[in-house]
Amino acid sequence: MTNTDARTRSKAGLTSRALAVFGVTFSFAAILLSGGILFFAPKGKISKEMGWDALGLGRQDWSDLHIVLAALFIAFSLWHAAHHLHVFKTLFFGSKMSSRGHRAEALIAFAAVAGLTVLAFFSFRRAAGYLS
Repeated sequence: MTNTDARTRSKAGLTSRALAVFGVTFSFAAILLSGGILFFAPKGKISKEMGWDALGLGRQDWSDLHIVLAALFIAFSLWHAAHHLHVFKTLFFGSKMSSRGHRAEALIAFAAVAGLTVLAFFSFRRAAGYLS
């Protein structure tokens, strides 16, 4: 007597979709860590004068690492978005099951990102002395 429902599981090969998902996840975690360290690190001259470091890296080293991780995160995010473009289109434009789509959510997310970007831009310009 054989069990026809029992299937042997074979090891799945590498997939670019899974690699994109894990790349986004792990690069986000790393950039979150480096950003957190930079947030709590002393600023500029103070950091240099005290010889501050965390895990053997100085503030400038952490800043450089953060930028490299951000570039990696962007690359993985674009790759992930390319794999899921059909999902994005369905969410935005709708489908047979949900003809309205989720345009309101897209507009809210866009407004939040654009608004905070503009506020940060003007805050940075004011801090640099460009705005009085």
